[in-house]
Amino acid sequence: MKSLSKLTILAILAAIVFNAGCAGTPVKVGDPVGQDFDATKGRSISASASGFQLFLLIPIRTNSRQMRAYQALLAKARGDYITDIKVQESWTYAFVGTVYTTTIKATTYPKIQ
Repeated sequence: MKSLSKLTILAILAAIVFNAGCAGTPVKVGDPVGQDFDATKGRSISASASGFQLFLLIPIRTNSRQMRAYQALLAKARGDYITDIKVQESWTYAFVGTVYTTTIKATTYPKIQ
């Protein structure tokens, strides 16, 4: 009976660890209200971030890829007004797992000073 309780505790701990690995970072896209921008000088930008799922069980930088892609998009915008955001998810099989990629595309307009 003692080994059953240890096995139960081990199973509960394993479930907690696996569930913690499934928690992702939410991305909040800002809504700048009242900003004036020059609609004649738009430019397209994009950013990507990837993660790897090892043996379909172990996430390696998988759950934070949306946040990393959005931060890279903000860096490319250089403070300009961002609009028309499109998010694309893709995956590719690897020998020992799967590569997941998030690509974010947007249009930026310079702010009027």
